[in-house]
Amino acid sequence: MTLESEVTATPTGGAVEFELTVRNPDADSRNVTFRSGLNADFAVLEDDAEIWRASDGKMFTQALQSESFDPDAERTYPGEWPDPRPGQYTVVATLEIMDEDVEARTDFSV
Repeated sequence: MTLESEVTATPTGGAVEFELTVRNPDADSRNVTFRSGLNADFAVLEDDAEIWRASDGKMFTQALQSESFDPDAERTYPGEWPDPRPGQYTVVATLEIMDEDVEARTDFSV
């Protein structure tokens, strides 16, 4: 079964806070393997063009990591976009696992 996901974008004073929530809707536990020390990544799009990515310019451990999602369990992965300029945007959040594509998106304005 596929993991379910949703992302929220909350503008605060000088930033936008993101939360990617991932849930296992299945009756069985789900083991996932992360590609690196990066668990979740957030990309901001303006008119379908990427203008910011949380992982840009950062380094992450290159060791595989595993995590287990119990039935109906959910986990939240945070992110933050500092100093956004006013406008209409879309955030695309991705759980960086090897097993499947887990992605969520939402529109927001600053």
